[in-house]
Amino acid sequence: MNEPRVTSILQAEGLTDFSMVRKDIMERAQVFGKAAHKACELWDLGTLDINSLDPAIVPYLEGWKNFLKDYDLTFTPEEIEHRLVSKRYGYTGAPDRWHTEKGWLIDIKSTTAMYPATAIQTMAYQMLVEENMGIKIRKRIGVQLTGQPGLGYKIAPYKKKTDKSIFLSCLNVYRWKQTEGLIK
Repeated sequence: MNEPRVTSILQAEGLTDFSMVRKDIMERAQVFGKAAHKACELWDLGTLDINSLDPAIVPYLEGWKNFLKDYDLTFTPEEIEHRLVSKRYGYTGAPDRWHTEKGWLIDIKSTTAMYPATAIQTMAYQMLVEENMGIKIRKRIGVQLTGQPGLGYKIAPYKKKTDKSIFLSCLNVYRWKQTEGLIK
């Protein structure tokens, strides 16, 4: 059985639901979000050709750069978007960033709002990083890149201890649905 992805688990269990969004709008938002993520990743790796960026992405990258500066953060290539697998729980995910020294886990969003499910998503990623990398995560945050002039980002800290049990509950229901043939 293939290991399910964190985002697939949360979607299947109804924690993220964008069914009310028109398909064409959702597709454009996904393409834009991937492009913003890629620009941030290439920036962090030091390989971004700024001249190749779509001008619409630039304000989001500026927000990311402001966040990095404000919190004195840099990332090693090993701390950026690596797919990890939990052998203990049987799922997979690719955390956006983790900072080994500070013990931070960061999820980057280019959405118009920070959704509550991001708390559960970051916990699932925390579990992956701690299991695979042996790092103790002390802080989980969502960074919403706003594309607005000025600061260009907002942060959302996630601290609830119940986030782990909620994710594991979702995973258990997801597995049950797989067993019953309700999802593939």
